[in-house]
Amino acid sequence: MTKIIKYTNKDNETLYKFRFYAGIDELTGKQRYIRRQGFTSEKDAKTELLKIEYLVSTNQYYKSVKSGKFGDVLDEWLALHKETVKPSTWQFIELRANKHVRPYFKDMYVDKITLRQCQDFVNKTFKVAPVAYVYSVSIVKNTLDYALRLGMIESNPMLYVIKPKKQASISDNHGNFYTKDELKKFLDVAKDTDLKKYTLFRLLAFSGIRIGECLALTWHDLNYKNNTIAINKTLARTKNGIKIQTPKTKASNRVVSLDNETIQVLKMWQLEQRKQLLKLGINAMNKQQLIFSNTKNKFIIIPTVRLAIKQIAKKAGLYPITTHGFRHTHATLLFASGLDIKQVQARLGHSNVQTTLNIYTHAIQDKQDKIGDEFAKYINF
Repeated sequence: MTKIIKYTNKDNETLYKFRFYAGIDELTGKQRYIRRQGFTSEKDAKTELLKIEYLVSTNQYYKSVKSGKFGDVLDEWLALHKETVKPSTWQFIELRANKHVRPYFKDMYVDKITLRQCQDFVNKTFKVAPVAYVYSVSIVKNTLDYALRLGMIESNPMLYVIKPKKQASISDNHGNFYTKDELKKFLDVAKDTDLKKYTLFRLLAFSGIRIGECLALTWHDLNYKNNTIAINKTLARTKNGIKIQTPKTKASNRVVSLDNETIQVLKMWQLEQRKQLLKLGINAMNKQQLIFSNTKNKFIIIPTVRLAIKQIAKKAGLYPITTHGFRHTHATLLFASGLDIKQVQARLGHSNVQTTLNIYTHAIQDKQDKIGDEFAKYINF
């Protein structure tokens, strides 16, 4: 009897799956199994299982399932997936699907795609984009998973590829974050360069918010009385240009506490911004006034921030981290200051504590290595 199995996916969602034995393939002599997964309820899984049992028992299942070209299955999966993600995420997925995935697999029939072909795709994509190749691989895997659910294939060869390992570089050895001393050097140079840049980078480093969340902030989000800032939106690039949208996840919608010094820096910048905008004939007292805007009082684009990081890092004699590196810096220093994993998770707005654990393994391990000394120091005998 086929069992309905309950499992948890990477997003900690409870789902259901099954593997149904469909007898022996007369042509190959091999056992045939029909696998289905991703059901949100046990009832849905049972309904699908009953349908398959009936079709197999009446010799209709394998006659009704026709193989299709990868490009057609990809189109179906993309159409379904589009409804589950934000516009900015969809734009990224669509771009990678059409530029990297489709040209390789387009005219292949899904039931003829082999492990060797999948491995070849992985190797070639890795050479072109050693970091971002995983996104293209994920699209292929998800498309073949969809073909599996449709009964077009019996297994997903993408599950068995060997993933290449990126060679260590200078940036890898350094890490995409600054130490306490490096951060001070960077901010000291930023302070001498420009008040707006200094305020932006200090806020990123002392709050841990994402760059998109930071560039979407208005002064109305800042609470001087409680020394907090509300994160309730983010800046994202879509087909229709740069837009404001809801945060990445539900947990990303949060209130972040700020230190007194960062609050004072923000107050200084607010006064300076009002003077600058007044010269342009713009009333900065508007509640929807962006905390950080360009010379035309519009959204600042992320490449502009990246360029500023490179310029300041060069002056400070430091390796330039990415915009997201300031978030890594904040989290790494949080662990060093003694905060536990749940506190860090909440402050960063991660919906799953596993995400925090996976990303900040280096900081957690460093803390673990010092537990013995800390314990002995506390006991003191």
